[in-house]
Amino acid sequence: MHRPITFFCLLLLAVALPFGGARAAGPADEARYALVIANGAYRSFDRLGATYADGDKVAAALSATGFKDAGGDSAVTVRRDLSQAQIQQAIAAFRQKLAAAGPSSFGVLYFSGHGVAASAGGDVMMVGTDVGPQNLLGLASLSRAAVTRDLMQSGAKTVLVILDMCRNAVNMPVAAAPDAQPSLLSPAGGAGTKGLRRVIRDAPGGVRPDQGYLVAYSTSSDQVAFDDGIFSKVLAEEIRRPRQNIADALKRVSDRVAMRPGSNYQKPTFDYGLQGQPPCFVSCDQSEGDRFYDCATCPYMRTIPAGTTAYGSQAGEPGRGKDEPLQQQRAVAKPFAIGVYEVTVAEWTACVRDGACPKRSDWAKENPNPLIPATDIGFEDAQAYVRWLSEQSGRRYRIPEDVEWEYASRAGSSSAFPWGDSISPSEANYDQTAKYRGSPTAPYRGYPEAVNAYPPNVFGLYQTQGNAWEWTTGCGSPDCRIRVVRGGSFESVPEELRVANRFAISADKRRDDVGLRVARDLEADEIGGAL
Repeated sequence: MHRPITFFCLLLLAVALPFGGARAAGPADEARYALVIANGAYRSFDRLGATYADGDKVAAALSATGFKDAGGDSAVTVRRDLSQAQIQQAIAAFRQKLAAAGPSSFGVLYFSGHGVAASAGGDVMMVGTDVGPQNLLGLASLSRAAVTRDLMQSGAKTVLVILDMCRNAVNMPVAAAPDAQPSLLSPAGGAGTKGLRRVIRDAPGGVRPDQGYLVAYSTSSDQVAFDDGIFSKVLAEEIRRPRQNIADALKRVSDRVAMRPGSNYQKPTFDYGLQGQPPCFVSCDQSEGDRFYDCATCPYMRTIPAGTTAYGSQAGEPGRGKDEPLQQQRAVAKPFAIGVYEVTVAEWTACVRDGACPKRSDWAKENPNPLIPATDIGFEDAQAYVRWLSEQSGRRYRIPEDVEWEYASRAGSSSAFPWGDSISPSEANYDQTAKYRGSPTAPYRGYPEAVNAYPPNVFGLYQTQGNAWEWTTGCGSPDCRIRVVRGGSFESVPEELRVANRFAISADKRRDDVGLRVARDLEADEIGGAL
C-alpha cells in the first residue's frame, strides 16, 4: 500500500495553539561514539513512517566505518520513540561516554523526527514523542545550540550533530536557551563563522582551541524536510565513501539531495566551527586538506597567494592569437580565493531553486552526475549567481579578473599549458581527435565530464583547461559588451586550451560549453592566516 509522504514537522491533530506548517579514520586510541535517535510514534502530532529506517541506515553506516571504542566494541547506540525527558537522558549519557573517552574522541548525534524552529530563521529544537501543543514552550533545552554546547563540554575533539527534521517556525513565542558562547554556536553566516576554512581560535568558556563542531540539517532554514528517507539514504552512502572528511561528506550529501528530481525539494545546510583538520568517516584525502567553503551551497575554494605571473604568450608559441599580449610579468598584489572546480550543476541548481538564477539547459540528462559543470550560462547569469552566493555566505563573491584567472591557471608556469608545452588526452577534456605539435589523439567525447575528472595544477585547481569555458571580467570591446572567456572546453581544439588564449563573446550569449569559476576577496583576518 502506498504511504503518502508527510513532513518532518509539527502537524497538529487537534487544534489548540495554532502555528504554521574499511579502516578506522583515526588512531587506535581515538574513541568514536554515536547516538542515533529515531522518533516516529508521536502522540499529538503526525506519526512518521520512515524514521526507524532512517536511524537503522545511519547506524549501520557508522558501525561499518570505524565507530568502535578503544576496546574494539560497537559504539553506536540506537534509541526509538523517546520522550522529551528520555532524549535529555540519552544525550546526558552520550556526553558522559565522550567525556570518559578522552580529548581525542569523536561523537556523532543523529536525530530523525519532528522538529520546530522558535521563529523564522531561529534556532531549531528536537521534539519528543510525548510533546503536545500545550508544552512546546519547554523545548529550549533540546535546541541545536544547547545540545551542541552540552556535547562540546564533554571535551570531545569533534562533535557532529545531524538533525533530520523540519526547520519551519511555529507561530508562537518559544524561549530559546541562553547561549553563553555565541562565537562558537552562531547560525551559519553569522558573526564569527568562517565557513569550512580551518582556523585556530582562542578557547572561550573552557572549550579547547582544537575542539570543533559541525551541525548538519537535512533542510534549509525555515523549510520542511520530507518523510521519504532520501536524506538518510544519501547520508549513509556518503558516510561509507572513503577519502573524504566529514565536512566534505556532508557537502556531497547536500548537493545530492538538492539535485534529486521531483517536487520535494530540500537543501541540507550546516552550522560549523571545525578546527584544524576534520576527522574522516573511513579515510582521508590528504591532498584536499587546505580547501574550504563558506556555506552549504558555496563552491570549494582555495586561497591563492599574491605574486607575479607570466601573462600572455611567447612569440613563437604555436596557435598564438593576435589578441594575446606578448608574454610579460604581471603582478597580483593581493591574495584572493578562487574555486577549486568549475561551478557544478548541483551548485547552480541550488541558485535556480532559490529563484535567484535562471534555469539553463545542461547535460544532466546525458550525465546525471551532480559534479559536471553548469553550462549554457551568460555573463549576466554568472553575475546573478555570484550575487546570490554573496547573500548566502556573507562574503563578496565575484567573477575572476582576467589576470587573476591566468595567474591561477598558470600556477607559476610560463609554458603553453600549466603542465608544459604539449598536451595529451589524459590531461584535459577537449576535442581529442585534434593534434597540437604532434600530440596523441583519442576518440571524441563531445560532452563535459566531472569537474574533478583530470589532475589539478600546482595550486590545486581542477580543469582550468578544457571541460567548459570560464567567464572573466576581461573586456573584448571598449564598451565591455563583449567579454572574455578562458580555458577552452570539451569542444575545443588543443590550441584553445593554451593558458594565454582568449575567446571574446557577447556578454548576453549563452553556449552549451560556457560555464564559470568563482572568486572572492579575502578579509583582513583571513589574509593573515592564509599565507
